[in-house]
Amino acid sequence: MMRLVRFLAPLALVSFLACGAQKAASPPRETTERIVTHRVESGETWASLAADFYGDEGRALALARDNGMDASSEPAAGSAVRIPLSGRDSRRVKSRLEAAREYNAGLDLVSSGNFAEAAQRFEEALKLDPSLHDASFNLAVAYEKLGFHAKAVSILEELVSVAPGDGRYRYALGASLFGAGNLEGAEKAFLSALAASPADAKAVFSLGVVLEKRGRTEEAKGRFRQYLSLDPDGPWAGEARARLEALDRSGGGGH
Repeated sequence: MMRLVRFLAPLALVSFLACGAQKAASPPRETTERIVTHRVESGETWASLAADFYGDEGRALALARDNGMDASSEPAAGSAVRIPLSGRDSRRVKSRLEAAREYNAGLDLVSSGNFAEAAQRFEEALKLDPSLHDASFNLAVAYEKLGFHAKAVSILEELVSVAPGDGRYRYALGASLFGAGNLEGAEKAFLSALAASPADAKAVFSLGVVLEKRGRTEEAKGRFRQYLSLDPDGPWAGEARARLEALDRSGGGGH
């Protein structure tokens, strides 16, 4: 089974970067059509295997039992496990593998800067496997790079709704809202990203930029200082210091 590699292309705020449920109970199993043998990779669990092969982590217990094990005892890396597949399961595995190929082709295109064709590949991957959130995320990244901010926002809002605890999606949503000129929405998204990950330096810096543009000088300066305390040698440290100096020279009071 091809494992999907997460690729997090960085979304950009225009001024300072280059251009980033509980499952329902499973239905009764269909008749097994074939059994495949899978070599367990490091980090794989019964739940992840069930998600990969069946699209349903809820089948982890049955999969463990099919291998004479208890779901509380995870399979050892390097061991071989048997994966019973019904006809429907086999078709789903084939579709997910095809989706993975499209997705990985999209990642290669992103690496070469070809965002238009990358978007097409991510779209094809999602047709084959709509649950592939990495493809959705990178499609939003590609749209953002192409300047289609509204499309990126729409995708990222959906991702935030299905994975509300993932600060990366919230940060990316903030960046896309910023690109669309929605400063109020961007501020809310960056604040929510920080609620999920308080030490997210890039969200702190991006929030500072938004606050500066909204005329809230003192708050912006506080965020730039916070960024420098979190990542004093980070990629935006020079920019943060320059913005602080400019704000100090301007003597703006802000709100």
